[in-house]
Amino acid sequence: MIDLAAITADLSAVSSIAIILGAVFVIFQLRQNARLIRTANFETKANMSFSVLEIITEESFARRRKNMHDAIKKYSQINWEGFDDSLEDFEARNFGYIYELIGELVREGIIDFTIAIHSLRYLLVFDWQRFEPLVKHLMERYKVPVNPYENFEWLAQETRKYLENQGRIDTGHPEIPAPASMH
Repeated sequence: MIDLAAITADLSAVSSIAIILGAVFVIFQLRQNARLIRTANFETKANMSFSVLEIITEESFARRRKNMHDAIKKYSQINWEGFDDSLEDFEARNFGYIYELIGELVREGIIDFTIAIHSLRYLLVFDWQRFEPLVKHLMERYKVPVNPYENFEWLAQETRKYLENQGRIDTGHPEIPAPASMH
């Protein structure tokens, strides 16, 4: 006769082994999924970083950057007379928006901070210094207390801090003073 207790014990042991093997398989699968997610995130960040590099190495970037610098310098000296709603106004704001988007993508972790600042370096700092008077004008013009280019400003400030801490100070440029410790 078949011993029902022995069969039950054997089935219980097999069931326990199956549960343990299933748990091991689930853990293995979760680790594999985590690796795949990390790889996909890395590839996404790399692709976004390359897209940013394409933007800043595009020939029109230099031309647009120069136009922004010239327009803000010119109109800030004459109290923004004739600037509002001009083509130069829209072009300058649009150019600043490039940096605003880059700053947002860096803050969200879509673009790596180190890659962004190593790629842009003092372009960010110089361009923010030139762009900041326009931001102040826009805040007064539209009566808003919030900087509409806060991510651009943040990225420029963080870049400055990072480069200063790395000892990469360009003290020869008149627009950017050296830190107090170097005076």
